[in-house]
Amino acid sequence: MDTNTIEQEKKQARDEAYKDVKMYIANDWNLKEETPGYFLLTRNNGSTSGHLLVAFFTLWWTFGVGNLIYYFAKNEKKKILK
Repeated sequence: MDTNTIEQEKKQARDEAYKDVKMYIANDWNLKEETPGYFLLTRNNGSTSGHLLVAFFTLWWTFGVGNLIYYFAKNEKKKILK
């Protein structure tokens, strides 16, 4: 196989994977990184009211650690391979 064919196959694979990425971007995901092997998407489902409730109920006992746990629990990452 020559290099032209290989590059065309890579471009076609990227275009097909990017169709999935566009679907996720339309659903409030953010494209964080694109590498030759994958797309990395991120999203935070945490809300301000959720942070306030966690802070209100756990601030005295955890000194803000509960809020950090809530923040990291609500972060999502998705990797789409090319």
